[in-house]
Amino acid sequence: MDEHPLRQKEMGRALVWSNLLSEPLFTLYGFIAFILYKDLGASPFQVALLTMLKPVITVLSFYWSAGLQGRTGRLKSNVLWAGFFMRAPFLLCPWVDSVWFVIGAAVNYMFFYRAGIPAWLEIIKRNMSEEKRGRVFSISSALGYAEGVVLALACGGLLDRDPGLWKALFFGAALIGLGTLLVQSRIVIEGAEERDLSERPSLKELVVRPWRDSYRLMRERLDFSRFQWGFMVSGFGLMLIQPALPLFAVDILGVSYLEMAGAISIARGLGFALSSPLWAKWIHRMDVFRMASLVFLAIGLFTVLLSFSVWNVIWLYVAYFWYGVGQGGSHLVWNMSGPIFAGKGESSRYSGINVVMAGLRGAVAPPLGGWLAVVCGPVQVLILGGALCFYSGARMLKKQPKKILGP
Repeated sequence: MDEHPLRQKEMGRALVWSNLLSEPLFTLYGFIAFILYKDLGASPFQVALLTMLKPVITVLSFYWSAGLQGRTGRLKSNVLWAGFFMRAPFLLCPWVDSVWFVIGAAVNYMFFYRAGIPAWLEIIKRNMSEEKRGRVFSISSALGYAEGVVLALACGGLLDRDPGLWKALFFGAALIGLGTLLVQSRIVIEGAEERDLSERPSLKELVVRPWRDSYRLMRERLDFSRFQWGFMVSGFGLMLIQPALPLFAVDILGVSYLEMAGAISIARGLGFALSSPLWAKWIHRMDVFRMASLVFLAIGLFTVLLSFSVWNVIWLYVAYFWYGVGQGGSHLVWNMSGPIFAGKGESSRYSGINVVMAGLRGAVAPPLGGWLAVVCGPVQVLILGGALCFYSGARMLKKQPKKILGP
């Protein structure tokens, strides 16, 4: 009996359940800034500090997976410990009522959420064929996203009735999320029996090596470097407009909370869920550069459609639906690019660079976008962010190499 199809089926099942069980806490995570300010009485400085620390800590999470190359036996433990640590603080929510504790738990969550991604993607790469990998990953993400839409609306209604319920909700969501560890612990990884015979590096080597190896990889793999910078320009544009979106919605459009919730939760969620299977098909029919180009152009088009909403609010829903479409492709390309560029080699190095680059642009673009929105206006920031996405999409389409070569 061929075990490979069975391993793929089990991996696909684990991927779906991991997304479904992780989604409750991920959805509640989006309410943290609101809970801090409204229920716990956090100062604007504390809310701003949380916003600043999330991308900064993402850069540091790079070190969690930096030593995985050639250490197959550590992949599962890397994912399991990251999954445990990111949820554990929220189990204390019913007994701890502190602004700083919630900020620490939120920053800790983002650190380990990002930290476990490279090892998790390498496990998926080893246990699933390239043909099935993108499709199953996309479908499982769409299911999780659809679940998140329902949960967001339900949790929002519950918190409106009783804001103090956030403690019980976070405790329950963290407890459900721990079920992910049971699912992932049963995964059998191909090649996990390999023994690690490498020497233990010094502290200086641990600090310097990840950055040195990443720099070397970017120089050796010009195709991956070109892809990375294309994603950096478009991602910077997307993050730049985030602080301008609420200002545009309130000051320019004058939309209500219900209208904005419908656009963000329902329209964007439908766009993500409905488009994900299509992106999964296309990722195997075109190279990753053309795929990324379509993603960047789609996100750029979001800013154009959003500008039409000044004449009719229906365009707000159309724009956010299209934003969900772009997010569906972006989520797939960003996560699958590491395994794609790695070929038959180790993908954690590539995925690790994705994580640290996302953290770097996240640390710079939102504060800059917020400052520009106040000084120049939200419309000008939307135009600038959209222009960066269109520019990146056009460059990626024009500059794609003929062939992507593995290491």
